[in-house]
Parts: sequence; structure tokens; C-alpha cells
Amino acid sequence: MSHVRFRFALCPLALALLSLHAHSAETVAKTDEALQLGATNISAQGLGAVTEDTHSYTSGATSSATGLPLSIRETPQSVTVITRQQMDDRGVQSVGDALRNTPGISTQKYDSDRTEFSARGFAITNFQYDGVNIPYDGVYGENPNNGDDAASIDRVEVIKGATGLMTGNGDPSATVNLIRKKPTKEFKASISGTVGSWDAYRTVGDISGSLTDSGNVRGRFVGAYSDKNSYLDHYSQKKDLFYGVLEADLTDDTLLTFGIDKSSTTPRGSSWTGNPVYFSDGGRTEFPRHFNSGADWSRRDFDNITYFASLEQALANDWKFKVSLDQKTTDHDTQLASASGGNPDRATGEGMFLYWGRWEGHRVQNTADVNVSGPFTLGGREHELIAGVMTAHSRQTGSTYDTSAFAQVPGSIYDWNGELPKQQFPKNGKYERTQSQNGVYLATRLHPTDDLSVILGSRLSTFKYNEDYGYIPGAGLDDTHASYKEHGVVTPYAGLVYDLNDTYSLYASYTSIYQPQTYKDINGSTLAPVEGDSYEAGLKAAYFDGRLNAALAFFRIEQDGVAESIGTNPVTNEGIYKSIDGATTQGVELELAGELAEGWNVSAGYTYARTRDADEQRIYGYPLSTTKPEHVVRTFTTYRLPGALDKVTVGGGVSWQSAFYGNIYSAPAGDYTRIKQGGYTLVDLMTRYQYNENLSFTVNANNVFDKQYLTGLGNFDTTFYGEPRNVMLTTKWDF
Repeated sequence: MSHVRFRFALCPLALALLSLHAHSAETVAKTDEALQLGATNISAQGLGAVTEDTHSYTSGATSSATGLPLSIRETPQSVTVITRQQMDDRGVQSVGDALRNTPGISTQKYDSDRTEFSARGFAITNFQYDGVNIPYDGVYGENPNNGDDAASIDRVEVIKGATGLMTGNGDPSATVNLIRKKPTKEFKASISGTVGSWDAYRTVGDISGSLTDSGNVRGRFVGAYSDKNSYLDHYSQKKDLFYGVLEADLTDDTLLTFGIDKSSTTPRGSSWTGNPVYFSDGGRTEFPRHFNSGADWSRRDFDNITYFASLEQALANDWKFKVSLDQKTTDHDTQLASASGGNPDRATGEGMFLYWGRWEGHRVQNTADVNVSGPFTLGGREHELIAGVMTAHSRQTGSTYDTSAFAQVPGSIYDWNGELPKQQFPKNGKYERTQSQNGVYLATRLHPTDDLSVILGSRLSTFKYNEDYGYIPGAGLDDTHASYKEHGVVTPYAGLVYDLNDTYSLYASYTSIYQPQTYKDINGSTLAPVEGDSYEAGLKAAYFDGRLNAALAFFRIEQDGVAESIGTNPVTNEGIYKSIDGATTQGVELELAGELAEGWNVSAGYTYARTRDADEQRIYGYPLSTTKPEHVVRTFTTYRLPGALDKVTVGGGVSWQSAFYGNIYSAPAGDYTRIKQGGYTLVDLMTRYQYNENLSFTVNANNVFDKQYLTGLGNFDTTFYGEPRNVMLTTKWDF
């Protein structure tokens, strides 16, 4: 590897932050710090929620499930928190990296740039930033939020099961809430550089502190830049992130927050799908892992910028009023050519054709949330309540392009190296897509006894969607329109927690499922919404004053109207789907996270989730025509050595998942065939050397035994390999 390259640009906000007052304070060596967490009983201000600098693998509070600030034990749903310490220990660079080894979550890839994460048998489509819903188009890759940079993230909260109370739609897999870093009153700063396999380079800068002597105005800036090649031939990717946030105490009771989050991604050599599965004679192909079907100019470029602001006002009697505003703008330009189509001749490698196309778009989403929360007294006991109004509206526009020209892969696929003249896709029309959701929600936590709490809530929502495609004369395509409108959708929520003693609690919860869909059937009609019910019950425990959390959960999910892929429109390349009624998922989940002993952190989980339709048949997803693995094990642990070796931390993790299946069309057989990826185990290792109180070196090795496995099956009848063994070294300086 060549020298480490640093590229760091400072925006005006960063320049302001550089004027921070460096307050003198006693510096404590990180290797000698004691782990400190906020109390398990969380106040309305959410004490103990921030994970940065706690060195912990668990959190003191989460509000993602119900809007109420509760400890993990007090929340009647499965909750996984990926803390800042976990991300640093595992060398996490993106949200996808954080999710990849999260208990209960499985991973499959569409191609070089798109990844699907699943929980409880279904794809995760609900993503939030600081509790604000953000658009997700994982299928088409127009905004795959799991690829966002993680440098600005304090923690990732994953709420398993349906979460319609706070999200508006009850997707029963999980909701991923990305909680951004906050400014600190005390001055702190760091810079890190990472080098890794396949010429991967990365630098991150982070500076935070007070902008006034009194500390009533605080600021933070985070910048990150990555430049890497890949195990895939002729694939590279550049990413950057600029994040700035200001907090101002307007009064003792009023907090104003304003921030900007800007990022861009520019890959080259992007593949569209993976490798063909069958030769023309019906035999299985065996392409090497490094084979890249994408042309060298193929790309998925994204630019995102988010402006966010909030105003929090403390009211009388410990009540709080909060207004949150968010605007996210996304621009994408996708131009693809991928030598993935067809079935090559075994001897000559000829007979393949290109999947290709161009898509672009400009999307703006505006979101507002207004809520009031606080305690109240009823029947001589104190309870809590939150009530709010949320509205979100997005509009996306762009041009459409003629992709009908058919092209063969030149020569033999065995000689393919991505060199292909760049294609010119003529414009043939334009499109406009609008989507809105309005809702009011109410949740209360009642305490009938000292040991029993009951959470009751409901949401009333309205959903609207319109999609219009208009084509120029001579395009050979008819204008299309699709829409849906749903008023008065009620999503109830009920949960209870019963404390057996100071450590253990029994819990149960119920919520309904409602998920509008934009998928179309064979006639071009939009599928009806998914509807159903989600049940969960289990046992939770909090050890060592909440420093270690454990949970055992049993769940059952019942749904009607679940979409399953049945093919692709050959003209538009749009997927064709059918609705499945009677889809049922049932399973069990076991999780442990936190500090087992001084210096010994662990995150571990096992999940069993079995999904079948009314006829007891497996359900295949979309656009990957695959099932989800029924068994998933995720573990990661670190241990700081004692005594004279206390500057050294060692750790590692084991990830295992059971087999999953894909439906692949075989032209020689003239029918779909089922292929299988057997269960596989991946092993990761890490070590950190804390040279002094400022300087540290961390080495991460992933897939250390170089396991070869398929992580994607069925996308356009292709397969995609998982990442081989790789290593990275991170050097960090804390000021």
C-alpha cells in the first residue's frame, strides 16, 4: 500500500468551530477510565442516551419505539443499540458496516453498490435520522441509506418488529434510527487515518466544543473522506461527508439546534446485478470472486444534503415542547452497463448480453414533527404521556431514457475487463413522483402499580402517492399513472412491562401492521397495502446497574398482501409482483449486550425466524428472488488486558447464518430452478494499542479464514459473492 492520503476541506461552519475555546482540564488516560453510564431510570431529558465516550456496548435510554425516553429494559420490544464504541472497535465506516454484524439482522447484496438488510424474515425499509423518517429506495438504489457514512453517528438504534406508532407504517422487520453526534460543552477533537486492503484510504476529522465563554453556544464539525478500490475488478469508490451542528441555549429553558449533513458517493465500475448462474448447456458457472460484470464507466452517483433544526422548550411541571424540521435533498445520476445477461457458451464464453440503462432524479423531502411530553398524575400515581403531529412530503422529478437498444457482450465473457464504449441513452420522457404522509400520535405510559407499567398508544395517518410518466411522441411507450390514497389509517400499540425484581422484567406488546406499496402486478396496477398484526413477549434483564442488558423474545407476525416477485417487464425493466395472503413469521430472539466484567464488552445474539405463506411455502423476496436465513448468530467481544498490558485491547466476532434459497431461471430447462447457499461462518478479529493518552492504533481483520460464499441470489437470475478476507489499520489522535 502507498502512503496515506489526507483530503480535508473546511466549510465556514468548520472555520467557526476552529475558534473554540480550549478550556484547561485534567486529562485522564483512556486506558484507565472507568465505565460510566447514566441511571437506568431515565428522565424526560433522555439521560444516558448518548453513547460517545462511555466505552459501553449498551445504552441507558431509547425513545425510538414509543417516543417516550425509556431504558432498554422498560421498552416492551426487542431493542439493539450499536454504540459509538462498537463502531470504533469494529472499524465501522458506513451504516451498512454497522448493520452487517448486528444481532438479528441478515445481509444480502444486489450488486456492487446495493445491499439489503433483513430482520424477522423481511427487508428493512424503515430508516430514520434522529427519529425523522427518511426516504428509502433500496430496490432501485436511488437512496440506499445503509450506505451513509457513519462518522457523524453517535449510535444506531434498531427496534425489531412493527413500529407503526412512530413511523406511520408498520413494517414488521425493524426500524433503524440513526442518532447523530451532538456538540459538547468541553473542547474535544480527533483526527484519524485508515489504510486497508485494495488500496483503501480514509480520513476523519471531528472537532467540538463551546463557542462562547459561558458555553451557551456549542458547535461540532465532522468531515470524512474515503477513496478505495475493491476486490472486484476495475471497481472504485469515493465518498465524502461534511456534518456541522450548532446548539444554543436561548434561555435556561430553551434549546435551539441547527445542522447541515452533506455527503456524496461516486463509484466507478458499478455492476448491475451479479454473475450468470448457468451455462447454455444448463451447467453451473463458476466465476471468480473478483469478476466484475460492470463496465468501467458504469456508475451510481449520489449527492445528499440535509438541513435540520429543532426547538425544545421546557414547560411547567417537567413538561417539554419540541418542534423538529428537516429537509433532505437527493440528486442521483445512474448510468449502468453490466455483462450479466444470458447464458454463456461453456467452451467459447460467447452469447452474453448487457443489462444497461440510465436513471436520474432530484428529490426533496420536507418533514415536520411537533410534540409535547411530560408526566401527569392520575389515581394518586405518576404517569407519562407524549402527543404529537407529523407531516412529511417528498417530490421527485427527472428524465427518462431510452434503454431499448439491445447489445451483445463483445467477444467472450472470459475476456471481459469492463472496457466498453460509453453508451448514449437518449431522453424519451420525464417523470414526477410525489409521496406524503400526515399523522397524529398519542402514547402514554401508565403505572397501575410499582411493578407494572402499561404503554398504550395509537396513530392516525393519511397516505398519498402519485406517479406520472410522460413520454415524447415516437418513444413507443404510453404515458402511465399510478396512485393511492388512504385516509384515517389507525395503528394501535399496546405494551406492558412487569418487574419481577430489580433485575428481571416480563414484557409483551402488540401493534398492527400497515404498509402502503408501490409495487405493480402484471396488469400495471399498484398492489394493495400490506396489513396484519405483530405480537411479541419475553423476558428482559439489566445487570450491573444497566451496564449489561439481556433479552429473550418470542414473536409472531401475521400479514396479508405481501409482495413477491414473479418476473420483470421486458420493456420498462420494472418488477412484476403478486400479493400473498396468510404470510406468517414466528420465532425467538436472544440477545446480550454490555460489560460482562471490567474491560470486557460483548454484543451477542441469536435469532430464529421462520416465514411461510398460507400453504406452508417459503416466501421469496424482491428484487432478490431469495428467502431469508432462518437462523442468525452475531457475536462480537473485546477485552482490555489487565496489568502491564492494559494498553492492549483484543477482540473478535463470529457471524453465522443458516442456508437460504434463490429462484433462478434456467433457459435450457425452460423454468425456474432453486439454488441454495448453505450456512456459513465468518470470523473477524481486532486489536488496539493505546500508545498514550492521545495516540492509538487499531487493526481490524474481516473474514480472516477467507470464506467464499454467495451473499446475493436471484437478482435478474444472477448471484453475487461476499467480500474476501481484508485488513485495515486505523491510527487516531485525540486532542
